[in-house]
Amino acid sequence: MPDQIKVRRLFSLTDAELQGLSAVLCDCVEGGASVSFMQPFSADQSQAFWRNVGESVARGERALLVAEGAAGIVGTVQVVLGQPDNQPHRGDVSKMLVSRSARRHGVGALLMEAAETTARACGKTLLVLDTASADAERLYERMGWTRLGVIPGYALLPQGGLCDTTYYYRILPPTDAVLDNPVWHALISAQRGMAQLHGLAARFRPDISPLAGLREPTVQALEDLRTLARPGEQLWLLSDGPLDLPPCWREVRARFIDQMVSTGGRPRRVSGFVELGENDVADMAALVELTKPGPFEAHTRDMGAYLGVRDPDGRLVAMSGQRMNLMHYREISAVCSHPDARGRGLTAPLMEELMGRIVAEGKTPFLHVKTENDSAKAVYRKLGFTVRRAIYFSIIEAV
Repeated sequence: MPDQIKVRRLFSLTDAELQGLSAVLCDCVEGGASVSFMQPFSADQSQAFWRNVGESVARGERALLVAEGAAGIVGTVQVVLGQPDNQPHRGDVSKMLVSRSARRHGVGALLMEAAETTARACGKTLLVLDTASADAERLYERMGWTRLGVIPGYALLPQGGLCDTTYYYRILPPTDAVLDNPVWHALISAQRGMAQLHGLAARFRPDISPLAGLREPTVQALEDLRTLARPGEQLWLLSDGPLDLPPCWREVRARFIDQMVSTGGRPRRVSGFVELGENDVADMAALVELTKPGPFEAHTRDMGAYLGVRDPDGRLVAMSGQRMNLMHYREISAVCSHPDARGRGLTAPLMEELMGRIVAEGKTPFLHVKTENDSAKAVYRKLGFTVRRAIYFSIIEAV
């Protein structure tokens, strides 16, 4: 579902948006969520609430975000921007709601990432929230929020009875900080449906990619990751530096590589390529095996669009695709060409088309490359990429 969900900010409310938001709130209250209202709760009450929110949004007192799918609005969250004069740096996250039919598909993570990005764009450096939901607590803690404590009997449940409330805060990192830990942020947000999660660790399903991520580079996180791996299985990680591996892992290979990010501009859209699908997987795997651009599993192509060039004999001679997908960034990967086709300039047009698609989504392209691969980096620089940082790449094996 996350790949079909789009999050956007509303600056006013249309009738259709009012109806959609009202339906989400009614569904959550009916489901027992403690979000300020009691049962029975009518559509009229819900619409009155959202009209007041709309007026507050128009006054610039709060930011309102919605998550939408094919059926309309399925979730929403607010950031209360208007604060006392001595707290201009703070925002409150409020009314994070997801329809029951859309839960456990990463919608909440998408909304929270968007809320943090919006708050940062509004000059906020600290966010605060409270929740009475155990599921929400797990989400916030996965996303790096700090738990302050619990107030017992803080509010009433919609059907009656007291419930506790847990408070959290979040100090906002720099805008591009998610790129310091891209695998983790992809797996808890846009690619949640492809993830296996346990505690402080996450990984892609084995048939998709060996990439794995840690919320933080600790022994506990690595032990959590071990529960997600088969004995002898190798996983690939990106981190700030060398990891302190517990006995349940051994290092197979490790080194620094360069992370490059597009510096802007609209790439040239091109033609002459083929969209690579399920019937092309064998040819894609063969080209990857020959050229070694990175891992390629049976369902790697499910991570995004893959484009290729075939020669007159039908042989796949060049390929490029999309791999990690974050809220505001999307990675280009598997850039490769057959040895017989090198020097013909086939991969750059494929990358330009992929970059154009990423920019059209409102995201920024990024990629990873070996530091010493000067020829590839020269091509990427011509396409508008610049080295953001060196990032540590390691392959570890489950003992």
